[in-house]
Amino acid sequence: MLRLISQHTYTTEQWDLMQRAHVKASEMLGRCSHSHEHANRLARTVMKLFDQGLRDDLIIAARAVEQEVTATRIASERDSSIVTKG
Repeated sequence: MLRLISQHTYTTEQWDLMQRAHVKASEMLGRCSHSHEHANRLARTVMKLFDQGLRDDLIIAARAVEQEVTATRIASERDSSIVTKG
């Protein structure tokens, strides 16, 4: 899941923290952390937040959820705009 290409090398403990944050964020969103169509996007968000210095899995999860909700809303608005114009 979180083994995406990155410029950083992470310790096992750091991977575990990011994994916990990803699972918690997925649960908050009511999604499967493995099979949801945007699971990788959420994982990249978690990694970005970790790279920005966040180290609390609950805070990372909450911020990732906020960003994912925004991304989903924007995509939905874009898709509905395309349908309306088409």
